[in-house]
This record gives sequence, structure tokens and C-alpha cells, in this order.
Amino acid sequence: MLADEYGALKIPEDVAKLVRLEQELRKKNMTLDLIGLIPIETQYAYAITPIDVIPFANTGGDGIHFGFLTDFGRISNLAEAPIVCVTPTDDPPIRLMARSLDEFLQMATSVPHVELLERFWPGTDEERITNEIEEFLTDEFDRVREPIRSRLRETFQKEVVDVASCIRQAMDERQQAIALPTLDGLGVVAYQDEVAEKRYTFNPNRSQDEQELANMRAFLEGANVTEKLAFVRDASYWYILAPDYDDKILQLIREILHTLQLEDERKRLEFRNN
Repeated sequence: MLADEYGALKIPEDVAKLVRLEQELRKKNMTLDLIGLIPIETQYAYAITPIDVIPFANTGGDGIHFGFLTDFGRISNLAEAPIVCVTPTDDPPIRLMARSLDEFLQMATSVPHVELLERFWPGTDEERITNEIEEFLTDEFDRVREPIRSRLRETFQKEVVDVASCIRQAMDERQQAIALPTLDGLGVVAYQDEVAEKRYTFNPNRSQDEQELANMRAFLEGANVTEKLAFVRDASYWYILAPDYDDKILQLIREILHTLQLEDERKRLEFRNN
């Protein structure tokens, strides 16, 4: 259920509006699937999806989905949360895309197919972006997809924006905001202006034996909240947090989330592993 993903956070009206639009289109034998923006109405996250990212839409291809980055509960209004693209089969699999839902919807209505946004990251090759958009605009697109894209624009009243510029600005602002970088590229924002300096160096073999677990616990014992959050983000990226895979790390993450009173994240972790 969506409530398990959103926890105490309110589902933004624009997400509800996206769901209603899809329902309206289906009655006419149409779907947002044709433009790569399918609203998520049930559990969708992958093992690689950060536990402080709440998925709200997927593209219909290769497990690619978009979600709200809550920064471990730091952001209480999801309309103001940065938007992350999770693309499980690509490298890197986690990509910051937009500064807010409003900006993401502007970007989504500026391309012929929303999955192109993932391919345009990190927004540095504007000529390639222009060429790919032009190549996508075929007669078939005009006939089948353009009416759906027009309904999306009408529903959200968004203007066309420079996608490359939006991606770059989102990434630049994120870099300025983070206190510690992390393996997934998202970094962590300082907890209550803490000075964070330490990061854990994981075993390159992805070991979870007793010695490695002892090293982790020793690090966590001397770490502040910000450094612990960076550990959680890095461990979630380095290991597969699922009972059939790195179960010992999964249990350690459960403990950290509990001690930090991150109940939404803890419940989300449990929900995704059931």
C-alpha cells in the first residue's frame, strides 16, 4: 500500500492528480505508459532504491522510477523534496534529476517520453539532448503519444523548460547542500549543523563476516548522526538489503534506524522486504 511508503508524510496533490489523469485516460483506452510516466499505486521500490526515497512514478522500462528524496525525514513537505531517478540496470543507478516535483513535471512535459530524462543525465550535452528529442518525434509519436502529452500539459499547466539546465542546477545545489558525499552520489545533509568528517570504508569484497561487522559497530559507536546517515546510505548502496542476500547488514541498518528514531525509514525497509 502507498501508506507504507509515505508513512507520516502527505501524498502531494500533484501525485493524486497524476493518478486521476491515468484513470481518466484508461477509460478512453489510453495510458500515460505511452509517454513513460506511470503513477505508482502499489509497492515498487527495488533493493537499490534508497530507503529515504519514496517512488511516485515509473517509466515502464527496465525498472526505471522516480521518487521523492526526503533526506531521512528532514523534508516534511514532499512538494519541496528533490526528485531522484532510480535506474537499476544503469551506472550510476541513482541520479538526482530535479529540485522539486514542480520542476520535474516541467521537465516531464518538455520531452516526448519521460524515460529520456534518465538518458539526458547529467545534463552536460545539450546538443545530444536536442538531437535525441528530434529523433523521437516521429509520425507515430504525433499520432499516438502527442494527445496524451497534451493532456499532461493541460492537467499541470507547465511550460517547456531547458531540461539540461534543470538537471545541472539540481546537481549543483545538491553539492552545495551536502555535508558528506556518499557512494550513491546523493550525499547527506548535516543533521542540526553537525560537523561531519568520517566515512566508513567498506570491505571491497562486500564481506559481512564477524570482523567486518565489528569494524562497522566500532565506527558507528564514535560517529555522529550525520556520519551514521552517510553510513546507512553507503551500506544501502554497497550491499543488497534483502533477507536472501546481505541479511546481517540489513539487521544492522534496522538497528541504526531504530536508534535514530527514523520510524518511517525503518517501516519502509520492512515493507520493501516482505
